[in-house]
Amino acid sequence: MSFARLQKHLEDEDRRRQLLEIEKNLVEHPFPPQLVIENTSWCNLTCIHCAHRDLQRPHAHMPRALWDKLVEEVGRTSPDCEVWPTFYGEALLLGNELWDRLGHAARVGCRNLVLNSNGTALGAKDNIERVLASPLRRFILSLDGLSQASFEKIRRKAKWHKVYPAVEELCRRRLERGITYPTITAQFSVMPDNAHEVEDFRAYWSALGAEVKVRPMMEWTASGAVATETIIHGHDFRIACPWANNTMAIHQDGRVVTCAVDYEGFFVVGNASDMSIAEAWRLLRDKVRSPHREHRWDDMPEVCRRCGDWQTAGAQYETSTVEGTRPFWFRNE
Repeated sequence: MSFARLQKHLEDEDRRRQLLEIEKNLVEHPFPPQLVIENTSWCNLTCIHCAHRDLQRPHAHMPRALWDKLVEEVGRTSPDCEVWPTFYGEALLLGNELWDRLGHAARVGCRNLVLNSNGTALGAKDNIERVLASPLRRFILSLDGLSQASFEKIRRKAKWHKVYPAVEELCRRRLERGITYPTITAQFSVMPDNAHEVEDFRAYWSALGAEVKVRPMMEWTASGAVATETIIHGHDFRIACPWANNTMAIHQDGRVVTCAVDYEGFFVVGNASDMSIAEAWRLLRDKVRSPHREHRWDDMPEVCRRCGDWQTAGAQYETSTVEGTRPFWFRNE
């Protein structure tokens, strides 16, 4: 299925087969293979495909002591766990503190740091140099549009003439220096406002040495203003959710929530300030992962029962020549 076609996921036989293949490869992991840690819940944009504008919980930075506690456990227990320092906020708003936090994570043994950004602060201060000198394995820029008109319509409050030149300069400097890590990924969420630009977007950023990730638009648990016609609710077809199975997500106040799309914290199993990652992961197994994989749909948290974002699983990536820069699940597709 080509996401650019904007076809309903469950009405496409190839897409349904792909989803079943993804489900077949879901296994019980002894430690979260992907850990999403919200260093800040502040964001400076109001993108049309993001529910951050509906966010009711407090906007704040995660206490440094909690971040240190979490990454130190990862370094001791599972150094190759994908650690994402962002969840529902823009990490570059932390300023120098972000780079201090990433540096500490690397020093205590975290080997797979992946940062996602909207790129609005990339050109400020020395952030381009800080990215290139960082211990990041991957740096993902959520762009979602090639033309100025599409970009600024989707990524509200962002300015094309500031973001695009900064990302281009980042790519240029990385290529000039022959840097392996971090790789730079240009991400594109497909929706009616930009579907006509997918192939040109791929060509544009590939020519600049960036990897390209194209994914279908999500609804962020179908609990706010964000909706897409490609997701069908109430359909008989369902698979166990890959996010529920493979991710552990922690809000800035330490709450461990359902998964990496539970932006509001509709289901909470505990607080990471008071328990280990391993302990929280065991609780999530009993409350979330097992009901999903065993198809006990009525036993899932209510947020899972209404959510259709599992239908968007399986983003399309360009061929990579750099080792270790694909999501841990990619090799199984």
